[in-house]
Amino acid sequence: MTTVTHQTLELLVKSSLKPVCTSPGPFITVYLPACHPGASDLPRSPRLKAILRNAAAELERRRYCGPIDKLLAPFEEIASDPGAMAGAAGSVMFGAPEFFRHFRIPSRVDERMIVATHAHITPLLPALIHHDEFYVMAISRKHLRLGRWSDGQCEEIPLPPSIPKSLADYGSFDQPDHDLENRSASGASTGQMRGVRFGTSSDREKDNEYLHNYFRLVDRELGSVLRTAPVVMIGVDYELVAYRKAAEYPHVFYARHTSPENLTWTEMGVRAEEALAENTQSEAEHALEEFREATRRDRVVSDVRKVLDAAREGRVHKLLLAKGAEYQNLLGPLYPMSPNCVEGEQDLLNAAAVETIHAGGEVYLLDPLQLAGAGPIAAILRYSRHETE
Repeated sequence: MTTVTHQTLELLVKSSLKPVCTSPGPFITVYLPACHPGASDLPRSPRLKAILRNAAAELERRRYCGPIDKLLAPFEEIASDPGAMAGAAGSVMFGAPEFFRHFRIPSRVDERMIVATHAHITPLLPALIHHDEFYVMAISRKHLRLGRWSDGQCEEIPLPPSIPKSLADYGSFDQPDHDLENRSASGASTGQMRGVRFGTSSDREKDNEYLHNYFRLVDRELGSVLRTAPVVMIGVDYELVAYRKAAEYPHVFYARHTSPENLTWTEMGVRAEEALAENTQSEAEHALEEFREATRRDRVVSDVRKVLDAAREGRVHKLLLAKGAEYQNLLGPLYPMSPNCVEGEQDLLNAAAVETIHAGGEVYLLDPLQLAGAGPIAAILRYSRHETE
């Protein structure tokens, strides 16, 4: 059994679900809402103890053949430790015979306990952060800043020495001849300025080219820091457009345009999360289009039972689920009774999501109306069943 340690809870992100989905069940999944100071409801520790009494009864009802006390032990340990239950964040606990994890979660959840063959993950998917770490760039010709997001926190980090902190600083870097600008000689009143820009349209074009070259340098040198991590750009519209034209790094995303000057790093982290969530939603819509336009109709399926069977066999490449949907039924013949299973109806949509992640597939959430005609679930398959026969 995994040892339970009581420290600051790790934020649940996409990569956190892989070990959850690959561990054998059965699972107890417990959702605990955020603790609000001054709330009049029952404190979290007594609430969890009450939940666990219900979990023990549910395990018996579902004919769990293993030792119930052992399965509940890590939950009981947390319920008895006030420090483990402190904090204002909502959390989720996943417990199986040889697995236990407790995560904090960024979204609001309702209190709930589920006993099933699989961990219950679908309520978490809509707000799931898809990256363990990413970077945030505050774009401005006057002041370039770089931040790193990790475990729900966004903090500023130093720019690499090879990146000028502003367009003005870029002028002090050695530039090739074609990057030079037309400037008049500086007078005494210009201080440290390199020169005074002309006001002609030709000079404005040169200014745009100068900004373009500056952003190209930034984009190129960022690669040594980012490696393959995503970076989200935050800035005003025309500077984001200029950076988009200059960028060659393949993992750049763009937040909705706004001036970053008066934003805290926490606020910029939230805007970056929103930008990445919008990109994930766009990927979901592209997957739906791929499902609808697939020429090989034997490689797409939307029947709940057929999708679950394909997921169990590792054939689901992309799974599409309607947000908030559940489908209670028996797991079926692919799940014969064993120490890893429990009896009774279970959410088959959730089971398909777990099996898809287990086999390395992607799960996307869409509004129910977007999936109209396909039902609450649809899948794009890696290969059809008859291709293996």
